[in-house]
Amino acid sequence: MAWRKQAMGSSHRHMSRRQLVQGLAVSGLAATQIARPAVAVPRTIRIGLVQPSTGPLAFFTQQIAFTLEQVKKATSGAIKINGARHPFEIVVKDSQSNPNRAAEVAQELILQDKIDIMATYATPETVNPVSDQCELNGIPVVSNDAPLEPYFFGRKGDPKKGFEWTYHFFFSGRQLAQSVVPYWDRLPTDKIVGGLWPNDGDGIAFSRDFPPYFASKGYKSIDPGRFDMPASDYTAQITAFKAANADIVQGVLPPPEFTTFWNGTAQQGYKPKIVHVGKACEFPEAIYVLGERANRLTTEVWWSKFHPFHSGLSGQSSLELAEAWEKASNKQWSLPLGFRHALFEVVLDVLKRTSDLDKPESIRDAIRTTNYKSMVGSIDFTTGPFPNTAQTPLVMGQWFKGKKYPYEMSIVDNSTAPDISTNAAPELIA
Repeated sequence: MAWRKQAMGSSHRHMSRRQLVQGLAVSGLAATQIARPAVAVPRTIRIGLVQPSTGPLAFFTQQIAFTLEQVKKATSGAIKINGARHPFEIVVKDSQSNPNRAAEVAQELILQDKIDIMATYATPETVNPVSDQCELNGIPVVSNDAPLEPYFFGRKGDPKKGFEWTYHFFFSGRQLAQSVVPYWDRLPTDKIVGGLWPNDGDGIAFSRDFPPYFASKGYKSIDPGRFDMPASDYTAQITAFKAANADIVQGVLPPPEFTTFWNGTAQQGYKPKIVHVGKACEFPEAIYVLGERANRLTTEVWWSKFHPFHSGLSGQSSLELAEAWEKASNKQWSLPLGFRHALFEVVLDVLKRTSDLDKPESIRDAIRTTNYKSMVGSIDFTTGPFPNTAQTPLVMGQWFKGKKYPYEMSIVDNSTAPDISTNAAPELIA
């Protein structure tokens, strides 16, 4: 080691001018590198998500874990905004299928978790209280999976003003009525409709809006009135429908409630020809448990593997998304799958177009200007039919005995969305 020191010293004494200049240049570069300030790592974006993980609406959350995994796969957990790749995290809270709890956890996400943007879905009982909290606190939110009228008017929305921070896409109640009547018209009935409309956001809106429209198309509505859930007995409704010879039932109930109603009709000998109950007839597992009496039940179809749409996030077609779900879960695809995917498509598209992530107003403005082709169709919040909303396509479907699964859904009427093909003809239950 002593010799090495001496040799280095001798070398330094005999260093040429050129070597000295080169040495100084290298030393200067090293000094510059050491002195350079560290480049700031783009901050993590926090996305809040409120959903009914437990309770009677938990059916709606079945595909969320798969969806989040798909989002992670498509983005590697980061998105490019203003030239920088920002990591993002999704903070999930359970509403427990309770509107009050939904509001509470939304507040937690806003005030404690300091989210940048909120996402939510699954009926007005989840979407409305979460949206109200975001409106109150100035936090932008994107939501879906609640009909537009219960969403907008259920929150006392003013069509002349709209909302400031809250944006929603799904089908509308008027659109549903316009879709279901042409389907009914293709089948022989007495045109008497039993309204199974509970005392919740959907039920109140539908009971107000549907009977006048049905009447204008030659259908009489039998409405026994609003009822609270859970209900252990639907005798009053069944008795009223049976007495009026209502051969069509149209309603909106969670799966457990419909099972109670449908079992009651069998016990009381009531045999309607068409049964269309939103929420309950949308999920394969809820259909399977009904056995033979599931055959030919009707549902509105807001998304299916047959829809001619693609994801702007992953590039998947509707069919490819459905097949990916079935392979991953060993379960049949269902309507909410496309909307779970589209929710995060829109949220991430909004963030990519945000000019200043540190200003909620900037994120809000990016939502306002959304014009995006998603897994469920085009999302444009300037089109309405109400302020802050975008309407997505709707067709009618029925459950028939299947080949791969006990029952499989087919599209039987596309009167309001002819670009979505039918693949079966409508049939009466009996």
